[in-house]
Amino acid sequence: MANLSLHRVLVIAPHPDDDVIACAGLLQRAGEPRILFVTDGERNPWPQRFLFGKLRLTDEDRAQWGAMRRREALESLQITGAGEHQTRFLGFPDQRLMSLARRGDRRLLALLTEEIRTFAPTLIVSPSTFDAHYDHRAIAWYAHQAARECGAEIVTYSIHGGAPRNRVRAVLELAEDERQRKRAAILSHKSQLLLSRERFLSYATADETFYRAEFDVVRVDSRWKCFALRMKHALFVLFGRHHELRVETAADVEDRAGDVARLL
Repeated sequence: MANLSLHRVLVIAPHPDDDVIACAGLLQRAGEPRILFVTDGERNPWPQRFLFGKLRLTDEDRAQWGAMRRREALESLQITGAGEHQTRFLGFPDQRLMSLARRGDRRLLALLTEEIRTFAPTLIVSPSTFDAHYDHRAIAWYAHQAARECGAEIVTYSIHGGAPRNRVRAVLELAEDERQRKRAAILSHKSQLLLSRERFLSYATADETFYRAEFDVVRVDSRWKCFALRMKHALFVLFGRHHELRVETAADVEDRAGDVARLL
């Protein structure tokens, strides 16, 4: 694993399922894993409408969905060998994290910093700023600020599109039994398989790729950037498979210096 220390591994997941999609194999090898779910993934409208049989969703529907996704996450992690006591749900609002970052909200940063200092991980595994999903990109920004303050090593993963190949830090080749457990862990997220079974199972590959730290490129995106990424992500969800989406490099998509300031 290119000298990555897996003694104490902190995995930060934007939503229940991102953890096993990105690193179920790594979790199986971690000496002591710790998994943080930033949101409950409660804003998942089309599978919700399909399951609940209605177009208009209520706060109660979203709360019920979020609770179901928490249960799926715990069931899924058991397959990798991680227990409920190694898991924490932070309960931040789904699909609202970049807005919080634009407003200068530091609550997530404080929680991540506290968790890193308490758990003292040998490795932090964070979403990537090259991911097309704005929740993932927002968490990348927060996680890198927390890692910088604590001096911990951090690597990243990209689910909705790939980071540049020249940023690869390590590739974990999975044994067949590890790959089968990863597939079973993904299958535990039944709510996500309702409309996207083929896409989700396409993540059960024979390897997992992790990218080097992104202190040089993490950023807070403007509303316009989030809108453009939302469109790309929607197309990926409708038509894509693993690694079919490509996201522009951060250097190419950097907002003008005043964009974020004008939106605060």
